[in-house]
Amino acid sequence: MDDSKKYYFADQDDSAAATLNSREKESLLTLIVINYAEDHGLLSAEQLADARASLRALFLHATGEETMLRKLIGLLKINRALNKTFSDMANILTGIKKSRQSLVGKHDALEKQLAAMVVTPEENAQFVRPLLEFSRDFVHAVTEFERQMTEYQQARELEARSAHIYRLAQEARARLKQRFEKGATEESREEEQVKQKVYQTFNYAEAESDYQYNKRGATSTRNEISNSLKEFHLMCQMTMKPEMRSSHKISSAAGKPPCVDIYAVTLKAMSSFPKLQPLIPVVQDHLKLYQRSFGMFMLDFEKFNNALGPMVENTEDYFQAKEQDEDVRTKQKKLADIEALIAYIEDVSQILHDGQEYSYPKLSLAVSGHITRADAKWALIAEQLLHMKVAAEAELSTRLA
Repeated sequence: MDDSKKYYFADQDDSAAATLNSREKESLLTLIVINYAEDHGLLSAEQLADARASLRALFLHATGEETMLRKLIGLLKINRALNKTFSDMANILTGIKKSRQSLVGKHDALEKQLAAMVVTPEENAQFVRPLLEFSRDFVHAVTEFERQMTEYQQARELEARSAHIYRLAQEARARLKQRFEKGATEESREEEQVKQKVYQTFNYAEAESDYQYNKRGATSTRNEISNSLKEFHLMCQMTMKPEMRSSHKISSAAGKPPCVDIYAVTLKAMSSFPKLQPLIPVVQDHLKLYQRSFGMFMLDFEKFNNALGPMVENTEDYFQAKEQDEDVRTKQKKLADIEALIAYIEDVSQILHDGQEYSYPKLSLAVSGHITRADAKWALIAEQLLHMKVAAEAELSTRLA
């Protein structure tokens, strides 16, 4: 076979072919997407079953409203948000870990450099010891922050899971109460599913208690992180020129000694002990590193909280996706695939509204043209889409009922 005909229907007289209606055009476009999503694990088993059931319904009812393509985009956007959540959280935690490792390395190097110098007791008491203690305290604070952020992710997951179970319990109680109040003697399929899902595994009081407990745990961890960031802020203020510091008074946590004004200590030492002046570039680099660390950790905490949104909104899908593959690289690959697939759907759906009449051979050529368009956002998955198109055409063209 000629390679140019590889992904198209066999050559035939197009004028004799029947014109496709909206249902038939959308069926081909939809099946290509479903095949790709199934082959690459972009939809859950439940979502796939739902999509295929909707596709079967599409064969029976022509809507002309591209309802299936819109539905698939909706499902893919949910999964895109979930995979982005996994990717963002992993990147943030990895970034914090790298910052801590960098700070530890810088502190060790500073310690070795100062240990190799011959200093007087006065130089040691007024500069070397305060600087090393400040650096050591900062590294310890960053290590604690890393631990707290990891615990915060776990606490928020527990909170989200228990909140989801609690909502199910509330819905079950409300449905059952409504049914009993109406004197119903038969359960609907939906009520039976909710009842079985909820009451076979837990009771309402336990669900409420677990949710409140986990919510308090997440709030407590979040408050710990907020307090840690305040401590970072205070330490960073002490690395700055006094005239550039915040006008708001920042106090140490109760029971903690006052933070050393390391900028003032350094400035005074360099003036009093000329022998130490060659250390100015090294110390200045450390002070800048402390400043950047605080700013980045503030942004990390904010981004982390923003990334948690999809987990709260689609809790069941989040934990399903988490159990499927823990490797963040897999999540990032799925995220890229979903982004490309959504872009393809939005583009190819124009065929449904371009005002042209299509036979199957003509539609096949048009879809292939969309898939293989140069510099398209879905270029990386174009070859796989062509394979999925072949499979879709085979399924549709041999359908007997």
